[in-house]
Amino acid sequence: MSERGSFVTEYIYCRKCLAIAKKVLIGNHKHLKSIVIPSLQEGQELPIIAGRIGGTYAGEELITMEHDLISKLEVGGICHQLRVAVLADNGEHDIFTAFPEKEV
Repeated sequence: MSERGSFVTEYIYCRKCLAIAKKVLIGNHKHLKSIVIPSLQEGQELPIIAGRIGGTYAGEELITMEHDLISKLEVGGICHQLRVAVLADNGEHDIFTAFPEKEV
């Protein structure tokens, strides 16, 4: 059985964070199919990423977001907190927050 969930980021004001989020959250395969939301103006886009996140067992979409994609955003160099809401087939936790890595 396959699990399907959807996700959406908050409005990303920072261009650097948006570029990193695109690298991490944009996918075109079975378990991650996503886009940057188009603007009402032709050829432009809103700084919001949304799509489908899936898995092969119940709750995998939540685990993938929390332990894989959020971690990649953090080590990828985001400079602002970034929230991602996930609506999963099964599961309770629905909003994840990526935090900028602290300098050592």
